[in-house]
Amino acid sequence: MRPRTMWPLVVAAYRGLPAFQRERVREMGFGSILEIEPFFVDPPLIQVIWDRWDRVSRSFLFPWGHMVPSLEDVARITGLRVDGEAVTGVTDTDYTDLTQRLLGLEPFGQDDHERRMVGRVALLQSLGLAGMRQKADELLPTFVERAAGFAWATYGQDAEDIVRADRDLRRFLVFFFGKMLFTTKGDGIHCRFLELLDHLTRVGRYAWGATLLAHTFADLSTGTGWETTMGRFTPFLQVWSYYYLPLGRVTEVNPTAVPLARRWLPLVSTATYAFQLDVLRRHVRDFPALLVVWEPYADYGDADQPRDISVHCLNEIEPLRLRLVARTLGLHQRWIDEAEPRGIGRKTRGKAKTVDWRTRFPEQFSDWHHGGQVVTSDATDSTTYLQRYQEEYGLRDFMRPERRAAQGAAVRAETGGASSSRGPIVAAEVSSLQEQLAAAVARAERAERDLAIRSEELERALARETLTVAELTE
Repeated sequence: MRPRTMWPLVVAAYRGLPAFQRERVREMGFGSILEIEPFFVDPPLIQVIWDRWDRVSRSFLFPWGHMVPSLEDVARITGLRVDGEAVTGVTDTDYTDLTQRLLGLEPFGQDDHERRMVGRVALLQSLGLAGMRQKADELLPTFVERAAGFAWATYGQDAEDIVRADRDLRRFLVFFFGKMLFTTKGDGIHCRFLELLDHLTRVGRYAWGATLLAHTFADLSTGTGWETTMGRFTPFLQVWSYYYLPLGRVTEVNPTAVPLARRWLPLVSTATYAFQLDVLRRHVRDFPALLVVWEPYADYGDADQPRDISVHCLNEIEPLRLRLVARTLGLHQRWIDEAEPRGIGRKTRGKAKTVDWRTRFPEQFSDWHHGGQVVTSDATDSTTYLQRYQEEYGLRDFMRPERRAAQGAAVRAETGGASSSRGPIVAAEVSSLQEQLAAAVARAERAERDLAIRSEELERALARETLTVAELTE
């Protein structure tokens, strides 16, 4: 599992901009996130969090209850703006005119009537970064600075050349959106934000932090469980977990830096991905509920957004349901029955078409402009909620999603074989799948025994550490 973000190259493209261009980017509200030093993305940690996403409630299902990243999390971790105009409007099938006029590039698509993407290589060439690779013995900061030098040599340096300066800036912003903030599958970079970049003076008016949250929720909700890459800006969820679920995979190196993502240095493990995944799943399952941090910013001042609201990323419209996590607002949690929002958080089905998302989902568009609904709770404690939560989700197995997928594949193959003319072939395939499944289960059971021993050792160490902290506190 690897992230699809090209974070280091995006930062290099930003640092290579002339000073007057970087100032324009800061005025748009992107300076804070682009000035975060790229750090190690932790795929096992992200995968364990992703496994617990529930697309019906649009929340994470942890043993102690629902958890949902909020607009305050986005603002504090990334520095992006979470108020302002919604990032919504029209998505089209053919961006040829906009791409040629604003970027000086040619779009492509599946056919002549669908030209919605620009090539990654073509865009990198326009930024002077084509073919840039980190060398085996090269530190990441050194690579970023080297790449920034190539980008600087490509950009126009004359602030009076407005046409060249605007074209360079739009190329950078498309790269920033497509390969850092709103990454998608495939090699191409979507042109859907181009209409918003036509008037560069308006870009800073949009709530790009809310857009990041909408894209994150949509990407989490459309996963199949078989992906080999991770979309969205994965460092956001990674740092979010540091504040709410301290699992000891990071070191705080700069306690006063803002945004908060600049404070942390992830620990890099040499253990295999599968081993780390199993250890983390067990740690999350057994994590003491009393150690969960529900209000990590309680001492930081009032900058929260305690409202249920629809967040927008053009064709990705998602509900932010803070009423599911009232404990993050200092309230007791009551049980709320949830139903999947129909038509929300999904991309257009079938052949792509021109859609105005403001008129297709007017209630959600209005919801953003009216500020959503204030979250309240009349519960006197969270006991009833926790009981209902265990009844609803207590039997879900988050420890072995791969095993469940393999079992499902075997069952589907066996069921399909009963009515197929390929009976003998399907039977052989089923038998092979069952053998592979049995071997995988045996390996998993052996790993579980080993992990049980390691977990006991870790629990004893945690108990000793907790006792020491308690003694020091006294």
